[in-house]
Amino acid sequence: MDNIDELLPMYDQVIFNNSCLESCLAQLKYPPVQRFQDDTYMMGIREALATEYPLVTTEQAMNTVVSPQGVIGQTPGAGMLRFTSIDSRWSVVLSSEFISLETREYTNVTEFSTRFASLLSHIETHFNPRHQLRFGLRYINEFRHPKGDNYKAWTQLLNPDLLGLGARGVLGGRVEQTIGEVRTKRSDGSLLVRHGFLQGTTIVPSQNHPSKTGQFYLLDLDYYDETPVPFDAQAPIEQMRRYNDILYRVFRWSIGEGELYQYLRGEA
Repeated sequence: MDNIDELLPMYDQVIFNNSCLESCLAQLKYPPVQRFQDDTYMMGIREALATEYPLVTTEQAMNTVVSPQGVIGQTPGAGMLRFTSIDSRWSVVLSSEFISLETREYTNVTEFSTRFASLLSHIETHFNPRHQLRFGLRYINEFRHPKGDNYKAWTQLLNPDLLGLGARGVLGGRVEQTIGEVRTKRSDGSLLVRHGFLQGTTIVPSQNHPSKTGQFYLLDLDYYDETPVPFDAQAPIEQMRRYNDILYRVFRWSIGEGELYQYLRGEA
């Protein structure tokens, strides 16, 4: 039952001067490209992507090996190409099975979707996939606040309905860490919300974004569709805008309109 329109209010779009958004990622998967290791075949798409993202590096995915006793190691996976803009704001990862767009300096969905549409146009031109296997949009928020060095403060800063067991205090003692996950199956995909009181950061640091320390509250919003459909370069862009609308409403519901909201706006 998709009754989110009844349960989540509509919110006006506002500018948060103290942004808590640490990463925004969109990814589309397609059937494996058999000639991905063929340099001649790959030259066209590499040149197309390098026009806007000229800093190119080769990366290798790692596959985690798990046994009944737990994680026992990692093995090298498929090779990938990372294309980065000259100002390091934008990053594109291209593999034989997916393309993704990532930024840590998100501004708005219009800019983000326009860039992703351009990537899908290149995929259509150079790979011509027949199917889309998965599309997803993800926002990773890490709330930090001057009062946020203890869990009790977050019970006042965030919507109490988000926090659950820890906020009720039934376990006694001082809460040092929480982590929760809710996944719902909707008519247009799956909505996954991860949240919790943590320390440090969940984001891999980079040259322009050094690792953060201290306590924070995570709100990781991931909306995705794993239904195989014929490839259509425009369809994921329309889907992205719908997903963005829902995710923004979940975000605003989570922070309410109190002290944290004012702080993120730069008004407190």
